[in-house]
Amino acid sequence: MKIALSQPVLSVRGLSKTFTLHTQGGTKIETFSGLDLEVRKGECLVLHGPSGAGKSTLMRLLYANYKPCAGSILVQHGDSWVDMATASPRAVLAVRHSTIGYVSQFLRVIPRISSLDIVAERLTSHGEDASGAREKAKALLERLRIPRSLWDLAPATFSGGEQQRVNLARGFIRHYPIMLLDEPTASLDAANRKTVVELMREAKAAGTAIVGIFHDEAVREAVADRVYGLRPPETAPDAA
Repeated sequence: MKIALSQPVLSVRGLSKTFTLHTQGGTKIETFSGLDLEVRKGECLVLHGPSGAGKSTLMRLLYANYKPCAGSILVQHGDSWVDMATASPRAVLAVRHSTIGYVSQFLRVIPRISSLDIVAERLTSHGEDASGAREKAKALLERLRIPRSLWDLAPATFSGGEQQRVNLARGFIRHYPIMLLDEPTASLDAANRKTVVELMREAKAAGTAIVGIFHDEAVREAVADRVYGLRPPETAPDAA
């Protein structure tokens, strides 16, 4: 059942980001300025635009990996709102723990930890018992076509597509009110892209607000409710 659109759970106002290249004589590169957007419960907002338009930079700003030069990034966190642009490190970690999930193009984990435990840890860190968490992890790894022979192995030597599927399993194994997806299907074959589309649709139906970057046009069309256009700094972004 489709969730009716409600008030935004993520609201960005007047966001600006400029990088200073200290090794290049202090050259400044403006990524974007005065950017506004919002995302509601149960919808998918797709960031779209050419290389260099600032899509990945915006995602990192939303997750507070980068600090903006100006503007606010308001996230509904439980019964309160947190501005990720000014929040303390403790507050940012709390939002990441329970409110915002982030699936990047790369799997970053502790070496020598098995794929099964990497995925299950996302549940055990939220208080779920290890046995139940591992069963859910097994089901998701199987759904994403990770061979059982790989479940007890660390993913460092896996192919790019296998690592990305472990990454996706880790991201989708629990419900987050907001999910950031940076090219989640980039290394996947057609069958696994279809599975990821299903996972995104299920997350949306459960009320998750998704912000995503999808260069695959078919994936984008399958999940997007709205497309937010970004352009290089010489022209202003627009919303559609």
